Amino acid sequence: MDVSRFFAMDYREARRKFMTAAEAAGAELDSFRHPTEKAPDGGPLHMDTAWFGPKDAPVVLVALSGTHGAEGFAGSAAQIQWIEEGTARRLPKGVAVLKVHAVNPFGFAHMIRVSEGNVDLNRNWIDYAQPLPKNPIFDEVEAALSKREGYDDALVDEYTAAAKPFYEKYGDWKMSDALSRGQYRHPDGAQFGGLKREWSTHTLDYIVRTKLAQAKHVAYIDWHTLIRIGDGKFVYLCFNQIGDPLHKRVGEWYGAETIDRKTVNKQWGEGVARSAGRPGRHGLVFWGLQHILAPHADIAGSVIEFCANKEEHNDPLRHRVQLQLKSRWLFRNRKYDSKEGKEIVHELRDNTTPLRKDWQDKAMVAAHDTYEKILAGAGAWAAENAPVKVGKLALSDPGGEA
Repeated sequence: MDVSRFFAMDYREARRKFMTAAEAAGAELDSFRHPTEKAPDGGPLHMDTAWFGPKDAPVVLVALSGTHGAEGFAGSAAQIQWIEEGTARRLPKGVAVLKVHAVNPFGFAHMIRVSEGNVDLNRNWIDYAQPLPKNPIFDEVEAALSKREGYDDALVDEYTAAAKPFYEKYGDWKMSDALSRGQYRHPDGAQFGGLKREWSTHTLDYIVRTKLAQAKHVAYIDWHTLIRIGDGKFVYLCFNQIGDPLHKRVGEWYGAETIDRKTVNKQWGEGVARSAGRPGRHGLVFWGLQHILAPHADIAGSVIEFCANKEEHNDPLRHRVQLQLKSRWLFRNRKYDSKEGKEIVHELRDNTTPLRKDWQDKAMVAAHDTYEKILAGAGAWAAENAPVKVGKLALSDPGGEA
């Protein structure tokens, strides 16, 4: 099978392929148009849903793509492949499937990670009525960085030189944690969680409340990219509380060792330069959905990271800084039709979802296998007629060193 047809080069093509496949498969479709933002070509932006199976199913598999914008290309391809394979016609008894395409359509279309407000949507599900989480190490680093605009070699060198002393001061893991868990004081900075909930967050909240009102149990996938530990591999980030029955259930789907924190820390350390393990998090989508669904339904599942082969760079930190600065330049200047804009878009597209055929082939085989496993698990969950067990609700996690 030529899986390249499931992949798109831009948001508009990805959306067209998803909607065409879902309509042909007889899905119930719904679309939510962004009220203020547009794609780089001036076209509209939508978060789209496709429902397969009985409306009163006690177990619903929810699969998201595009939470981190440009990372959505791989998740979109996995969603489209699943639809075209015809699995919806042979769902396990008591199971329905809800696909949510382009949770962050702005980032998806503009080839960046964040929303129109420079917000990481996987840090945006906190309780804004409470004091915002603090991140003092991030504050120190941010204060030391140049405020000059651009991505030229001199600025990349300035950023890299400014960051290195903090790695020496705090160590690799604490720095990785501080730069990744989310921050709420610097609206122009990286990993900004926002000062309020974004349109995408409100819209997904509405979708879950209205479409999952009848569900007892939700099996969850949030497709992401790109950890560098090998083509065709996945990292499974389960954010159910360790030790509770829902965490154990996810382990039954994918293998207990697969979601074990030691396994994930090892994968993260191998695939992300200068990180000894998975950092902590604030305000994940998964935890937000837990709160919405409780007490009538529980949710179990994972963020799943598509992986790729390692890239060799003389200075991995410098390379990451350069990509971040290019992404920021694109976000702020919106010069998509310029020569440099086109070059950055292409580089960011390939960096988040490789264009190599061998990568695409292995990624879609792995995605197919993952859907098979979680659907089998969802079917067993429905057959058990298990009671709802919400478990401990949280909005933050201490991460790899806990």
